[in-house]
Amino acid sequence: MKVIGSSAKTSFFYKNGLNDFPNWTLMYKYKCSSTEIELNKYLRKNELKEFQPVAIFSRKQANGVGQNGRKWISPQGGIWLSAAYPIFSKDFSTDIFPVSIAFFLCEMFYRKSIEVKIKWPNDIFYGSKKLIGFLPKLITRGNEVLYAKIGIGMNLNNFTPVEGISLSKILSKKNLSESYWSSKILKVLNKAILHNKNKKQIIYGANKFLNKECLPSGYDNNWTIDEIDEMGCLRIFNNKYQKTIKLNL
Repeated sequence: MKVIGSSAKTSFFYKNGLNDFPNWTLMYKYKCSSTEIELNKYLRKNELKEFQPVAIFSRKQANGVGQNGRKWISPQGGIWLSAAYPIFSKDFSTDIFPVSIAFFLCEMFYRKSIEVKIKWPNDIFYGSKKLIGFLPKLITRGNEVLYAKIGIGMNLNNFTPVEGISLSKILSKKNLSESYWSSKILKVLNKAILHNKNKKQIIYGANKFLNKECLPSGYDNNWTIDEIDEMGCLRIFNNKYQKTIKLNL
């Protein structure tokens, strides 16, 4: 694993119990405007090669951007990263990719007896509060998926807005290891890519973790969440209508 900056501990935890996962190039910034901007700079200067994903972490971001252009609050103590993962395939199931990330994130917490839910399409909630958000994007050329870009923000030890919650608060522990949890997120991204063909398993698992209380923005309580369908879309209904909502990558 190629490590640039202060990511050696993340590399150590990542390699522990490694099962045929690819090596990552890891870079660490003390502070930056946006890890996505830093990642784009890197990709303009460096060729992304097969089985060589890249991730850039920052201790804090000044101008992180979340879903629909909203400001991504990224104070010190959280995990803030942007990753590029080479795929180079015409058979990649693009429609279930966000659901796959959400499912494997939930599975990661479930193994630690932390009960979380998916707020479709790209948030992980603990109760009614946000623990993780992620933004996936697929870069294509014709029918071929070249690589995935993923931005992830996780509340770890940081203070959060009232609508969020940190893992340290959930576990009632201070100073959780940023490196340890960063390595687990990298392994989640591996699984989301490498298990992409296991479509039925991913959709089934995601529905087990689906939060049916949190409707997508723009829908009131007259609507009810049904399920995530086989294409990764969210099915909702009310007394008169059914609707399928798709996430555009």
